[in-house]
Amino acid sequence: MRHLLPLLAVVLAALPARAEPPKRVVTVNLCLDQLALRLAAPGQLVGVSYLATDPRLSVMAEQARQLPTVRASAESILDLRPDLVIVGRDQLATVKHLLRRAGVPLLELPWASSLAEAEGLIRQIGAALGREDAARAVIEDMQARRAALPTPAQPAGTAAVLGAHSATAGRGSLMDELLRLAGWRNLAADLGIGAYGRLRLEAVLAGQPDLLVFDGAANDNPSRATEFIDHHALSALDGHARIVSVPLRHSICAGPDNLEVLRKLAEARNEARR
Repeated sequence: MRHLLPLLAVVLAALPARAEPPKRVVTVNLCLDQLALRLAAPGQLVGVSYLATDPRLSVMAEQARQLPTVRASAESILDLRPDLVIVGRDQLATVKHLLRRAGVPLLELPWASSLAEAEGLIRQIGAALGREDAARAVIEDMQARRAALPTPAQPAGTAAVLGAHSATAGRGSLMDELLRLAGWRNLAADLGIGAYGRLRLEAVLAGQPDLLVFDGAANDNPSRATEFIDHHALSALDGHARIVSVPLRHSICAGPDNLEVLRKLAEARNEARR
């Protein structure tokens, strides 16, 4: 055994030293902001996108307000002297080019449109920050909350997702997955609408959905974009369709907050079966 010790020492010395975790991290994407806010060590995250402070879009708005915010410019990011910038893979090509020229390391991550993809992002961000244990804890909590919900054998009915300007979540979207997992068919997907399409009120009425899903607070400040919430035409579905209010901030990004949406949709399915 003793003659192996020198050889072991040589092998260990040849292994690359583990890089120190970054100390000044900036995120420039609403969804990545919220994951990094959950995972970063105290003081490690030094900047987030300005959208992260908007309570209509971000469940982490209060935490985000404690940090400087950046916009889509290399100057505002470089002012924070980051040693890592986490950014969307398909966004801000010019900004990323300038940051690379300045020698700033980038972590480019794809858009997540499912719970599995969200877990993948959490793992990658946790590894980049040296926070693997924190990432593992977040993922395990997500999986435990999902496992606590019933697994439907078949859909309870059809659901229609309504958003501003007739926007909807069709086939391949995050909401499409959440509806399916909770035991609902997605009217937009049934109509062949893609992940981010439009669903007119006429199509909603013709489809006779059993569930309407929208942000009930969207029309707190009435506008043409959100008038569908109080539109008299929807009264034709009274007594037939249930309504679930899903705040936009809980469904705009794939991540831990989707489990609250999944819980609401599952509860609506259970009520529909009574």
